[in-house]
Amino acid sequence: MKIIVEPTNFIKGLIKISGSKNAALPLMACSMLTDDVIVLNNIPNISDVMLMKKILEDVGVKVEYLEEKKKMILQKIKIKDITNLDNIKKIRASLYVIGGLVANHKKFNTCYPGGCSFSNRPIDYHLEVFKVLGYKITENNDILELKSRRKNKKNLIFRMNQKSVGTTINILFTSVKRKNTTIIKNASLEPEVLEVIKMLKLMGANIIIEENAEIKIDGVKNLKGATFNVMSDRIEAGSYMLLASAVDKSDIVIENINSCYMREVINTIKKLGVNVIDNKSHIRIIKNFPIIGIKQIASTYPSFPTDLQQILCVTCTKAITMSMIVDEIYPKRLTHIEELKKVNGNVFVNNNVIYINPSVLSGKNIYAHDLRCGFACIVMGCIMKEKVQIENAEIILRGYENLVYKLNSIGIKCQIIE
Repeated sequence: MKIIVEPTNFIKGLIKISGSKNAALPLMACSMLTDDVIVLNNIPNISDVMLMKKILEDVGVKVEYLEEKKKMILQKIKIKDITNLDNIKKIRASLYVIGGLVANHKKFNTCYPGGCSFSNRPIDYHLEVFKVLGYKITENNDILELKSRRKNKKNLIFRMNQKSVGTTINILFTSVKRKNTTIIKNASLEPEVLEVIKMLKLMGANIIIEENAEIKIDGVKNLKGATFNVMSDRIEAGSYMLLASAVDKSDIVIENINSCYMREVINTIKKLGVNVIDNKSHIRIIKNFPIIGIKQIASTYPSFPTDLQQILCVTCTKAITMSMIVDEIYPKRLTHIEELKKVNGNVFVNNNVIYINPSVLSGKNIYAHDLRCGFACIVMGCIMKEKVQIENAEIILRGYENLVYKLNSIGIKCQIIE
């Protein structure tokens, strides 16, 4: 799939942000923890969600998606082994299904999860958790065999050397119905993790967030069904805010957001010299003047999100002074740098610092290596001297609902070519 994007110097209009991809995927997997019905509202129609639906159906969860209502209804029928490993390979969030199988004490075979390949993203933390819980894990030709030898009924403390969203969620999944107490130290408390905790508590889990990023889980015998509204996608919102900051003149409103989760994104855009009007449930971006270079670190929440680092780099090519960006989470997330250089971007990396100089981008073909690189390519297309063709564009649809419609609605001419 390819997307053709024409350059523009002015955008105006309203964009309504969809439900959060990074919250929806683990919330869907919560269905593996109860025999009752789970109802999720504000579920985006994106390819990652549809793939997660297939994986859950494969392991014994009935899933119905009502697209017009953005509602998903899930109910565990009978948990069974994974039969389609190809789907596991396509999405990193399949780790949550693996965690759900462990929570159900299943013996099963799996493979390493897929997802964006911008960096080395091992699953060692997850596997260590499963081992502590009593699983024996053997690997044979990239196939992981997980056998439950015994249930670990002791009180457990997991000390995480590095904050990890996925590992924190999988510890929650595998602990909420354990006997005794589980404590997670140095847990990830990203908004999407907090959403999962809210959902699990609504289902009857006993979870307390202590000081110093510590989570205490007292296991319960059973969880019940629940209805839950998925938070809006703060990364999608930040993506369009950075796009508006890159175009010469902008006046757009980003609707259906919770701005309290976007403080550092707002502050960063203000540092660029862009006018940001925050009305809590919507944000207005007004850009009339050239932006200025900044120094920025991408790190764990509440810092500037690593998922927006690539897009910020493209925005900074329009600044009148040099910018310096460091990604503390994924310093090798640099596929966008290759594409920027391809279109005359004056950028380079030294000692994990990305240096972005003022650039006039020019070129005809770029490649979306991963999801956020893909949206970074969209921004490149908007600020190019001529229209550009983005290849491997289907990867962008993994996380951006109604992408072309939303871009067209604010004056960006683009189209998908199959």
